[in-house]
Amino acid sequence: METNVVSIDSCTQEVTFTLTSEDLIPHFERAYREAQPNLEIKGFRKGKVPLPIIKQRFGRQIENDSLMNVADDEFKSYTRNNNIRVIGQPQLMDMKKESEGTVAYIIRFDTIPEFELGSYEGLELLKPVHTVNDDEVDAVVQDMLVKAAVHTPADKADDNLHTVHVRFIKVDDETGKPIEGVEAEENTIFLNHPDLDGFLRDSLIGKKVGEKATYIDAPETDNSNPDRFDVEILKVEKLVKPELNDAFASAYSNGRLNSVDELYQDIRKYNNTMLENETRKELEVQVVEQMSTQHTFLVPKAIVQDVMVGMLENLKKQQKDNPEIQNMNISEMEDVFRPYAEQTARWELVRDKIIEKEGIQLEENDIIPYMEYYRQNSKLNDDQILSFLMKENNLMGSIIARKAMDKILEKAIITDTDPETYFKQKELHAGMFGGLDDIEAEISNDDDTKPTKKSSKTAKSSKKDESAGDEKPKRKNKAKTLGE
Repeated sequence: METNVVSIDSCTQEVTFTLTSEDLIPHFERAYREAQPNLEIKGFRKGKVPLPIIKQRFGRQIENDSLMNVADDEFKSYTRNNNIRVIGQPQLMDMKKESEGTVAYIIRFDTIPEFELGSYEGLELLKPVHTVNDDEVDAVVQDMLVKAAVHTPADKADDNLHTVHVRFIKVDDETGKPIEGVEAEENTIFLNHPDLDGFLRDSLIGKKVGEKATYIDAPETDNSNPDRFDVEILKVEKLVKPELNDAFASAYSNGRLNSVDELYQDIRKYNNTMLENETRKELEVQVVEQMSTQHTFLVPKAIVQDVMVGMLENLKKQQKDNPEIQNMNISEMEDVFRPYAEQTARWELVRDKIIEKEGIQLEENDIIPYMEYYRQNSKLNDDQILSFLMKENNLMGSIIARKAMDKILEKAIITDTDPETYFKQKELHAGMFGGLDDIEAEISNDDDTKPTKKSSKTAKSSKKDESAGDEKPKRKNKAKTLGE
């Protein structure tokens, strides 16, 4: 057999196998034997037809049918003998039957490109440093009290701590009369909701049940006229906050905390942990960006495609209630995803080399937190937990990946910086170069085996809050009231 290899680019190759009739004999012999159990002709039981008769009666058909298997066998043998790691699905570009029974196959495949690992020591990184302050903790506590508030009927919305049930009636700009054919829309609004249009809030405060406010909605486009509404107050409720005392702290935390002081400490600790996680994430993003910029080799298309699929899946998880996102496919987001996917794929290949160079391995201490989690949250014994965890390749890979990042951060030059300035510069950069806010460089390492906490730039309670005080209107942003 003759083998010829051509490099299409640094990560794509084409190999041509040319097999003579003699080279094909062992492949055909195996095909005869594999076909024998399923063949049945008159005079012989099924599976008992002698090979010479099989060759005579069905030989040409069996040989033709087996040619694809020959290509697969020879390609596997070639990659195994040459220690080649194939990425994605190989493609049979051509199969030619030549003279004297010779067959030539041309197979194209992707492989990991050869590249020299750049320096990952001494990377200069900015660390946005912020510690939760007293005002932020107080704001969280006040928010908790609002969410635990009792709603009582009221005649008038005196301040922000009210909900109002209103009816939006679209009216003609000139006559001020309701527009025929346009159905009125009712909505319940919490006047202290952070997303509420300030103009709408101001127009509703001070209004009594039965009274109306005038509201001008922001135009949908720069060329369209704003919509004007009469807003009729149908119902008002006042939010009466509970007293902040030890009993509230205990009830709110389901008995976990015993005093107001413990509540404050818990909020501060929780949010500082979230900020630390966010700071870590920002450092990791910088590492990925710098290492990806330092290495410019081509990335196999199959890896990039896999990363884009992961990005879309992650986006759909984040936007479960958005039908447009749920129905989206890769082709619709490819232009946006591809730069991030190429960066992520390139980083993963670089990281693999760092792991190999540093000799990073999974150790017993690495899985102790996961063991403890499942001891508390499952009925499995230690052997069962360990067996389960070791089968979770994504989890094991993410642990190794984090250890590699730890090694890089240990060797980095990290400078503390003001978080407000840092994030403003980041947003400016994103605005200049485009991108998706929720796509992170480590998106392909997403793991659901152990629950993780998500970080936030604003302080929060460590308890998931649910409240009827979360109502907000559909109209917001640039709207104005008459007279403003």
